[in-house]
Amino acid sequence: MPHWVTTQYLEHWKGSHVTLVVTGAERGAPQVTYVAWASKLRGPGDDLKRRIEVVKPYRLLTPVPWVELEASVPQLSRRYLLRDGALPDGAGRHLLKALSQRASDVVPHLQVLGVGNRPSPALTPAARLLMDERDATLTSIRMADFDVDELVSWEQPYEDDDVPFIARLQTRNGPSHEDDLIAHDAQRFRNWLGPQDWLNRAAWTGFSQGEQRLVVYNANRKAAEETLGVDLIYYHESRDCFVMVQYKRMSKRSGTSDWRYYPNSDSNLSDQLVRMRAIDSECDNIRRSVDDYRLSAKPSWIKLCQGDSLISDARSLTPGMYLAREHFDQLYGKSQTPGAPRSFSRKTVDRYLDNTEFTELVAGGWVGTTGLGTEGVKHQLELSLSGSREVIFAAVTGDSPSKRERMKRRRERGTDRHS
Repeated sequence: MPHWVTTQYLEHWKGSHVTLVVTGAERGAPQVTYVAWASKLRGPGDDLKRRIEVVKPYRLLTPVPWVELEASVPQLSRRYLLRDGALPDGAGRHLLKALSQRASDVVPHLQVLGVGNRPSPALTPAARLLMDERDATLTSIRMADFDVDELVSWEQPYEDDDVPFIARLQTRNGPSHEDDLIAHDAQRFRNWLGPQDWLNRAAWTGFSQGEQRLVVYNANRKAAEETLGVDLIYYHESRDCFVMVQYKRMSKRSGTSDWRYYPNSDSNLSDQLVRMRAIDSECDNIRRSVDDYRLSAKPSWIKLCQGDSLISDARSLTPGMYLAREHFDQLYGKSQTPGAPRSFSRKTVDRYLDNTEFTELVAGGWVGTTGLGTEGVKHQLELSLSGSREVIFAAVTGDSPSKRERMKRRRERGTDRHS
């Protein structure tokens, strides 16, 4: 079966997990037969249990007796194997290691599910691009204040392939773009993306939540090895709001412990800043006194991303620092003065927004353009698609809920926001 739904005791089951499915217990010969991904479903099971959906099951070529796995796990971890439910991280790692040693055919599937020991794929340009695509997609979902628990997992690349993140994404309810309204929005915004030759490497997905719909496009006309980075362009229709995030990667040099971005080593930065200043200036000029209030009504932001390896979790954003373009310009100017640090890092940048702070401000309509028409968004899409950068374009339609409604919705779904 592609998936099934069961129930598990509330006290033993929280969150989403790689799951070992044991059969044969009724015969006194329990054995691990399947490895899958399981996550809780909304809605009650009964007073004592919650509903659990099991997806992406893999049947081992030869089931592994449970007693063999128990004997292979360190003594301190064995006590956790006496009950159903989630294991502590350490015990879980020991159990999966023992299983991989006895059933090597399961290793590729564990990698698909986001676990396992293998070399970091983000050392290649294509894998770094994939990492930023992933972050831009998740950022869009959080800026729209949609439920990230709809995302179950994603298939990490076995090789240096050119499949975009959206095409790898697994959602709780399967492909969500079968919804007629989402498909209508997708076609409408696809028309914004211009000629078909810009869509040689494109994919899209969509989500619905209440009266709102979110469409996310991954579009680029160049191969991954020719792409210089990622732009996230986010359009909130009911707020008439436009936000653009340009991704820059920090690195860790030998002998140091902190992640740093060196602007003087970025040959593309100067032209990109010229473009971003022009966009910000244009948006500032067309503001009116009757437009919605913003703390910052300019669209351009830069995210300095930490890390050189892919994060396996489909729902965690890449650590990093968000800087408004004006703030970045100010810091860049200071870095060119004698004796000033030449790099951007958490040690040299006192103030920045983290993932939670930035996405909350956008979701609440506190940052981003105001009074900007759709033509401005189309113009920016054309500029980005004409360059050598990947474009993640996200558009949310439908009436935006108030903060009170958004907080109530989060409490109901048990959202745990963290950076």
